[in-house]
Amino acid sequence: MTPSRTVVLTGARAPVALDLARRFAEADWGVIIADSEPNLTAGSRAVQRAYRVPSARFRPVEFARAIAGIARRHQSDLIVPTCEETFWLSAVLGAEHAGGLERDLAPLRDQLFAPASDVLARLHHKGRFAALLNERGLPHPRTEVISSAIEWRKRRAASAGHWSGARVVKPAFSRFGTRTVVLADGEPLPDVARITADQPWLIQERVTGRELCTYAVAVEGRLTAFVLYEPVSRAGSGAAVVFERVAGSNPVHGAARSLAETLAAGLDLTGQFGLDLMETDAGLTILECNPRATSGIHLFGSADRLAEAFRPAVAAEPDRPAAPHVTASRDVARLGVPHLLYGPRGVRSVGDAADFVRRVTAPDVLREPGDRVAPTTLARSLLVQLRTARTAGVSVLGASTHDIEWNGEPVRMPADACPPPWADAFVDAVARAGGTREVATNVDAELSVVEIGGERLPMTVPSPRRPRARRTAADPQSYVVSPVTHYLHYAREEVAELRSRSARLAARGLLRALGAALALSHVDDVAFVGNALVSTNLHPQVAEAELADLTTALRSEHPRLAIGWRSVHGRGSLLPEMLRRCGYRLIPARSVLFTDTRGTAWARVRDTVRDRAVYEKSAYRARAAVIDPATGMSSLPVRERIARLYTQLYVDKYSRLNPRYTAAFIGVAQQSGLLEFVLLEHEIDARIDGVFGFRVADGFLAAPVLGYDTALPQECGLYRMLSYLVARTAHENGVQLHNSSGVAEFKRNRGAESEFEYTAVYTRHLPWGHRAGWRLLETVVRKVAVPLVLREGL
Repeated sequence: MTPSRTVVLTGARAPVALDLARRFAEADWGVIIADSEPNLTAGSRAVQRAYRVPSARFRPVEFARAIAGIARRHQSDLIVPTCEETFWLSAVLGAEHAGGLERDLAPLRDQLFAPASDVLARLHHKGRFAALLNERGLPHPRTEVISSAIEWRKRRAASAGHWSGARVVKPAFSRFGTRTVVLADGEPLPDVARITADQPWLIQERVTGRELCTYAVAVEGRLTAFVLYEPVSRAGSGAAVVFERVAGSNPVHGAARSLAETLAAGLDLTGQFGLDLMETDAGLTILECNPRATSGIHLFGSADRLAEAFRPAVAAEPDRPAAPHVTASRDVARLGVPHLLYGPRGVRSVGDAADFVRRVTAPDVLREPGDRVAPTTLARSLLVQLRTARTAGVSVLGASTHDIEWNGEPVRMPADACPPPWADAFVDAVARAGGTREVATNVDAELSVVEIGGERLPMTVPSPRRPRARRTAADPQSYVVSPVTHYLHYAREEVAELRSRSARLAARGLLRALGAALALSHVDDVAFVGNALVSTNLHPQVAEAELADLTTALRSEHPRLAIGWRSVHGRGSLLPEMLRRCGYRLIPARSVLFTDTRGTAWARVRDTVRDRAVYEKSAYRARAAVIDPATGMSSLPVRERIARLYTQLYVDKYSRLNPRYTAAFIGVAQQSGLLEFVLLEHEIDARIDGVFGFRVADGFLAAPVLGYDTALPQECGLYRMLSYLVARTAHENGVQLHNSSGVAEFKRNRGAESEFEYTAVYTRHLPWGHRAGWRLLETVVRKVAVPLVLREGL
C-alpha cells in the first residue's frame, strides 16, 4: 500500500531518528532518511529509502541542496531534522538570497520543521538562552557570560570574585555536558582554551536537586507533544542511556509543561525542543535548551501517535482539525548496549543494583520487537565513530556529532566570495621587480595565482634554478618557502641555547639524522597555497568541496610536489578540519598568540594601559606611510628605511632565517595592497624610528613586517608603542589581532592567548619515500617539539 504522505528525516545516526522513523511509519507515512555517515536508522523496516549526503558542518550548502533534492525527488510533505544539522539547514535557508539558491532550496522553505536560524541561535547559545529566560521572567541560574580570555583571567585571578557558593562553568556551545566543570565554593576558575566573542564561556550558579528533562513538539507557538522524564542512567557524565517518564498526574509535570508552553508561545516556535531542568525545594529551574529532538522521543510508543504532533505543519489538509496534544505512554526506555556498558558503574548500593536489574527489562530502543538493529549495523556505526575520533582528535562521544554540530559558525554562501585584487597584483609586481630574490634575498621561488571558490590566492613553488642541495644545506632559504628551514634550521639555532652540553650533543645528533631524512624525502619540494612570502598568511573561509577540487587540480599540475598551506589555525575557522578531511596532514608549526581586540577588554589590561601612556607621553606620533599616486608606493628613502628597521629587529637581532626583505618588497606590498604601513615618526626631526606593515582579512589583522631602530635605548619603549599601535589598529578595524609568535610572555601580559598554528600538507600522490619523510617530521614534531613548547610555555 502506498503511504499517504512522505517525511524526510535527517540526522539518521541518532537513536531518536530511529524511533521517530518508526512512529511516522506507523502513522502511514513513507519515511526517507539522510545522513553523512552509515547509521542506525538505515537498517530499520520503517525506512523506505536511505541516502548518504554531504556533511552538514563542512559542506552546508551542498548538504542543504541534497536534502532539498531528496524532498523534491520523493515529493515529500515534511522535512524533519533531528540533530544539530537543524542549525545548518535553517542557516542556509536564511542566507539563500546570498547564493541565488531560492529555487534549489524551495522544498526546504516550504517543508522544514524547524525554527528560523536566529531563533535556533538564541536557544542553542547558552548565554543568549539565559538572557532570553531573563527577559521572559522564567526561572534560571544566575549566569555571567565571559567573552574574552582577558576577562576570564581577571575572574580567575580573583578566584570566586563576587560569586558565592558552588558554580558551573561551560562553553556557550557544547553538548552532552562534556566540557562542563563544577567548582566548589571558593575554587578558582579553570584555565580554558580559546574564549572569544564568538566562543564565550559561562559562569553559572550551581543548582542542585533532581535532574529532569523534557521533549516537546511545537507548531506556531503551541505545544502538540510533550513528555517530562528523568535521565536515570548516563554514559559516564555524558549522554543519558535510560529514561523514566514522570507521570502526568505529578504536579512537577504540569509545572514543566507550563514552562515549555511559555517558551514556545513567546517565540512562536515551530520545531522540536527539549529543556534540561532541576527540581529543587523552590520549584523548577531551567538550565539549558536543546532545540532539536531529544531522548524523550523514546517514551512515545506505537499507540501514542507521535506523528500527529507534526500534522499541523502539513498544509495540504485544511479541513482536518488541529492535532490534539500528544502524550507519551512508556514508563521507561533505554539504549540497551550503552546501558549494559555504563549502567554497572552507577551501582553503589543494593538498591542501585535492584534498579539496574529492573531497568534491564525495559524496552530497548535498539531492539524493538519486529525492528531490531542488527549487531553488524551497531558495530559499523561504532567503528565510524572510532575512526572519526582518531582522525579528528576528539572523544568518541564528540565524534558522534563532529560533522553535524554547530558552534556559532557562519554559513559561507557561494555569492560570499569576492575576488580580492591583491593576489594577481602581488605576483605581477614581484615579477616586475625581478623575482622573489629581489624582494627577499633568501627566498628563491616561483609565484603564481590559484583560484578557490572565487578567491584568488598567491602560490609558491620551488624555483628550478636553485639546486636542491643548496636549498637545504649551506644556504638555507627562509622558512616562508622552506619547511626544512622552519622545522630544522630554526631548531639548530635554538640548540645553542641549551645549558646542558649532553643535551646539546643529543639534540644535534637528532637534528642531523632528521636533516638527512628530510633531504632524502625532498620535503622542501612543496607548493604552498596562499603564500605571500610573509610570516603569517591570512586565509579565507573556503568550502570543503572547493578545497578538494583545488587539491585534485594541483596534484595533477604538480605531481612531484607536496601541496601545502602555511599559517593554518582553527580560531574562528573550520579550515584545519576541512584540510584534514581532504587528506592533508596537520603538522604543528609554531605557537602563535591571538588577542581579541574587537571589544574593549584588551585596552584595559594593565600593560596595555602603560604602553598607551608611553606612546602618548613620547615625542612620537603614528602616521600612515605616504603613497605616491604615480607609483603606488612610498618614496625610495622611506621604503629603504622601513626595510632597514625590519632588518635590524627580525634579521640582525633574531635570525637570518627570517625573510630578508628589501625596499623592493615594501614597494611590491604597497602597490599590490598586500600590506599597509604605519610609521612611528619623531615629532621634532620627522625621523622614522619604528614601523609596522599590516594586513586585515577574514576577521584578523596580522603585522608581518615590524621593526624599530634597535640602536636607540630600550627606555624609549619603541616596541611597546608599536605593540599598542598594532592592537589599536586591529580594534579600529573591528577584527582580532593575530600576534604571530615570539616574546610570548610580553604578549600574554597584554591579553594574548596562545594556540598552535599548523602547516597542512597533502602527500598522497607522492612516492612512498617522500611521504615517509613527512610522516617522520610529523612524529618528531608532535612527540618532541610540541611537548617542549607546552612545557616551556612558549
